[in-house]
Amino acid sequence: MKKIILSTVALLALLATPQARAWTYGDGDLLLVFRGGLHPDIEFDLGSVTNFLGHPNGYTSIVTGWDDSLVTGEFGTDLTGVNVILLATTSPVDPNPTAWLSSAEPNTTAYRGNLSDWSSNLHGIISAIGNKPITTPALTPTETNAYSIGTTAKQSYDYIVSGGSGSFISQFGGHAPFIVEQAIPGLLDFWAIQPTNATQVPDKLIGTFTITANGVLTFVAGPRASNIIGVTRSGNVSSIQFTTTVGNTYSVAHTNTLGGPVSTWPVDGTTLIGDGNPNTLNHTNTTDNAEFYNITTQ
Repeated sequence: MKKIILSTVALLALLATPQARAWTYGDGDLLLVFRGGLHPDIEFDLGSVTNFLGHPNGYTSIVTGWDDSLVTGEFGTDLTGVNVILLATTSPVDPNPTAWLSSAEPNTTAYRGNLSDWSSNLHGIISAIGNKPITTPALTPTETNAYSIGTTAKQSYDYIVSGGSGSFISQFGGHAPFIVEQAIPGLLDFWAIQPTNATQVPDKLIGTFTITANGVLTFVAGPRASNIIGVTRSGNVSSIQFTTTVGNTYSVAHTNTLGGPVSTWPVDGTTLIGDGNPNTLNHTNTTDNAEFYNITTQ
């Protein structure tokens, strides 16, 4: 029994250890950046962004592959107030060129641009951040998949994003219409952004990242649940007001009998696409029975 327990402990320790990975950035890698105040930027290459794509809604995982001790060693064990950003990009010649950017709430602005703007302001900047440890011989990564660099150095996130001006860093140097960083502890939406002439619809919410003051980073796939903020009724029509996220599709699920799972409730055929602001859907109740409502999100 003792040997089994020791083996289990060793296995858990191994799973908790960030995977060793050389800084060999390529298009499609997800970058994790910590920044704040006069501290150096701490940057990690987490490997392929595909690790966070294609999961069913509600899929949850603790994000590993980065060393929180490197971050706490710079900013302190309580990371409250430190800013965090996540970003990735495909190649511009990818059949579906896509960039992924984190976004602080509220985000009410869809990011839509042409391929030229996308290539220079998204791919160009993100790939520059990822390639600096490779293309700058004097820059030695702090460890296998991370480096710490002063904010005024030309290799830093702050410098590259702002073009050396130090301006509009929280808004990706002014190249994003929303705030891309979140102060810890907090929640970050994770968006897939494509130019308007790509074959898919821009601005897809992939999921959310949350991070605690002691550095636990968690990913949850899929749209955030909507909150009903009010219901009014006129005749046999109920108007349900609820919160929305840009780009998600919403509809009303309803029932007059509680007890079964919400997933079995009938869903009204009327839908709307969220714009980040509260919105309303109407539902006609053809009976005199009281009804209960839930907003479905896709």
